[in-house]
Parts: sequence; structure tokens; C-alpha cells
Amino acid sequence: MSRKAGERYVCGKCGATLVYEKECPCSEGIHSEVCCGQQMKRSS
Repeated sequence: MSRKAGERYVCGKCGATLVYEKECPCSEGIHSEVCCGQQMKRSS
């Protein structure tokens, strides 16, 4: 699944937030948003 512009991911440990500014054109669907050694959670 590609990532859309504006999607947000938050680290459950430190609270850092990752925001995609541009849509990911990746067609393979393999993504890994990692912070503090753990997968970040998608936020609304």
C-alpha cells in the first residue's frame, strides 16, 4: 500500500511524528516507519 500525502505516523514511545509531504510512488507496498526500535502507529 502506498502512502498518501498528509498521512501521519506517531511513535508510541517518544511521541515523534512523521508526516508524508508527498505521496509515495512505491508500487511494492512494503513500508516501515520505525522510531525508537518499534513500528510507528498511523494517526488521524
